[in-house]
Amino acid sequence: MTKIFLLALLTTLMTGCASQAQIAKLESYEWTEFTCSGFLTWNDCRQEARTICPKGFYIADQLENYTIQRRTVSIACKK
Repeated sequence: MTKIFLLALLTTLMTGCASQAQIAKLESYEWTEFTCSGFLTWNDCRQEARTICPKGFYIADQLENYTIQRRTVSIACKK
């Protein structure tokens, strides 16, 4: 019974460690994927995206893994 409890707990923790949001996906734009890892926040990632795309940007495939502190996002610069 203890093994079943530990397996259920591990499954719950693994499920809660990753989140994904599909915000936009525009096929006519060139998409760039970059990673913000470590102690960087999503605001830090957006600031980095602003330096790449000064006119603004679209976001897609925003993925976060809490276990390894890794954030990956795809951006497309507005034209």
